Amino acid sequence: MVTSTYRVDADLKAQAAALYESMGMSLNTAINVFLRQSVKEQRMPFTPSAAPALPAADARSSNGVVYRGTDDRGYPIIEIPDSMVLIPKTDEDGTPILPQIWKQ
Repeated sequence: MVTSTYRVDADLKAQAAALYESMGMSLNTAINVFLRQSVKEQRMPFTPSAAPALPAADARSSNGVVYRGTDDRGYPIIEIPDSMVLIPKTDEDGTPILPQIWKQ
């Protein structure tokens, strides 16, 4: 075994350590898993990507969906027009009756 030193943002390290602890492993074990998988695949074991560009707040799509921004976790907040929401009819015991086209 060799000891290595890497520079990592303190917040990132704490968040990653908490994540891997919740999975039952230490940050050290997680780094070793990453390195082993990289060597096995001869590449990074995932494809790095930028976050997708989001529309401007209050942007309306052609189907009427309105983007309102993001919540405190960065997830999009959208409004869907009532015309796009299906509220199925129900039979006598309350079981939804789905459109025939869905039964294909």
